Amino acid sequence: MPRLSRVLLAASACLPILAALAAPAAARITDRELSCADWLKSGGHRKSEYSAGVAEKIRAFCAANPRMKAIDAEMTMTGD
Repeated sequence: MPRLSRVLLAASACLPILAALAAPAAARITDRELSCADWLKSGGHRKSEYSAGVAEKIRAFCAANPRMKAIDAEMTMTGD
């Protein structure tokens, strides 16, 4: 296989990864007025689109800061 073909093949394999990294992350908590306490009570934390580790960090942060808005806690823990 010519060298250029291998380089192009390797670059095309990386495109989905680069696109995911470059795309802005969207908040998964849609109710901007929902407090952390209410979000935890509602069971919204069980429907997370995040990986288990990130979801657990958001739940723990909300448990420690129940008066904070849930969307702000999410953004704090995910860096959005």
